[in-house]
Amino acid sequence: MTARPETKPPILAAEKYLTALTNGGVDALYAVAGTDFPSVIEAYARAPETGAKLPRPYTVPHENLAVSMAHGDALHTGRPQTAMVHVSVGTANMVCGALNAIRDGVPVILSAGRTPLTEDGAPGTRSRFIHWAQEMFDQGGMIREAVKWDYELRDSEQVEDVAIRALDIAQAPPPGPVYLSLPRELLAREVSPNDTARRRSHVSAPAPDAAAIDRLADAIRKAEYPMIVTSNSGRDPGATEALAALAELWALPVIQYNARSVNLPFDHPMAVGFDTRDLLAPADLIISLACDVPWVPSVTRPRPTAQLWEIDHDPLFTRYPLRSFPAVESIIAGPTAALTSLALALGEPGRDDTTRIDRRRIAIARQRAFRLTPEMLDMSRFTAESASAVLAAQLPGDAVVVNEYTFRTALARFERPGQFYGFTPAGGLGFGFGAALGVAAANARSTEASGPVVAMLGDGAYMFNNPVACHWASAAHKLPVLSVIFNNRRWGAVRNSTLAMYPQGAAAGDDGMLLADLSPSPDYAAISRAHGGKGITVKDISALPAAIDQALTAVAGGTQCLLDLQIEE
Repeated sequence: MTARPETKPPILAAEKYLTALTNGGVDALYAVAGTDFPSVIEAYARAPETGAKLPRPYTVPHENLAVSMAHGDALHTGRPQTAMVHVSVGTANMVCGALNAIRDGVPVILSAGRTPLTEDGAPGTRSRFIHWAQEMFDQGGMIREAVKWDYELRDSEQVEDVAIRALDIAQAPPPGPVYLSLPRELLAREVSPNDTARRRSHVSAPAPDAAAIDRLADAIRKAEYPMIVTSNSGRDPGATEALAALAELWALPVIQYNARSVNLPFDHPMAVGFDTRDLLAPADLIISLACDVPWVPSVTRPRPTAQLWEIDHDPLFTRYPLRSFPAVESIIAGPTAALTSLALALGEPGRDDTTRIDRRRIAIARQRAFRLTPEMLDMSRFTAESASAVLAAQLPGDAVVVNEYTFRTALARFERPGQFYGFTPAGGLGFGFGAALGVAAANARSTEASGPVVAMLGDGAYMFNNPVACHWASAAHKLPVLSVIFNNRRWGAVRNSTLAMYPQGAAAGDDGMLLADLSPSPDYAAISRAHGGKGITVKDISALPAAIDQALTAVAGGTQCLLDLQIEE
């Protein structure tokens, strides 16, 4: 007699959703729970008994923090991570983080519960007065422009298919966030467990057009001073090494404009600087590599005869409503694939190339001589520059820095990808502290040794980060992060923009401080101490080295720390 196959009991759709995420490569769920979460919570509570493998849950007390943690985690691991929040109001608080993720090209699954569809009957139906007021006609509409794809689950039996589709779309090049809304009754339904898990679809990036690469190689050979401008090529595995080898062989100067990753070791002999404002003039050919804005036309322009070539998964940045850079050719390809193909097309420099390359090396050395160094600073003054120089000198080589604006990257000496993450081009303040916590969470799950995680923040950015929520998450989840506040008691970007537009205007009479003044400054260090952390206020540059040592000792011992640097402007 043939034995019947074992019949597995039904499971909650919420469990199937979470299991699909785990099977698809997700490690973490950053959750801001609401009344739509009971089935998610039940799935986690049953997991020890059912053996279900679910993403590690992190309780997070604000939606912007949840998205930023998922963002930082995904940056550091290279795998999509998930933030889940509460219905319409929770989704509203996700939007800023979603804008950061879409402009930064980070694969994040943004999900939210959805007000119960029914008013009576089914498990999970409406049971509280808010279930009427929180319903929207189109919940996904408020976030749709900030994600690659959005969908509302309509059938519990499709929950695994929907989860895997979300992951595939998020990670397909160019990567970015997606959004799922999950009605409460559908998560509460019991569904049949699927013995064969749905597989992910690997979406291959397109290879660069060989003829276009040959044309670019020919243009480089003929150019006197070809230059590469990049913001984020270092995010692509292997691109930093490929760029370093190509730039060194052909003496190609590289500007890391608004750097968001380590695209080239910051001390590399071909790394000429971090701002195109004063470096574009000699270029007769510019290659914009994974760079949305290679220069600001109202501030600086290349020479009229200079050719522009663009390389990116989406070289026209089609999600940007207006972007007008007159490229000779735009090549659709990832940085590593394009650089590898370009190196093959160029080959070794020939005899005819040597003289031109030698001239470039001399010119590049001259450009590098003007790079900002600590020797150029008045180190007796406590400024953002002098503080950055001391921090760069004292942080260990295995530290990971997340910079939300103020830390001066020109003074840093990062060598490899994963050491540095810059602020997203969307400018959604409230990113850095949460992203640093996400990096710390990724490190905590890893079996490899890791160094301190440091969030560099302006005082305004720190307040946008919902600091109480961040310090709480650091303490609750044992994620000791060093947060450094460059406290100049003002919105620097607001003041500087006002003075740039109206240098002789009425606003200049008040030094541009109207609507930019953040004084009086609170005791930021006390906020860290209130959460069991260490907090140090630093008022003089001479006290900074000892404060950094104390902070690093605290973090190494498992205690979060905040340095409030009360700098001059």
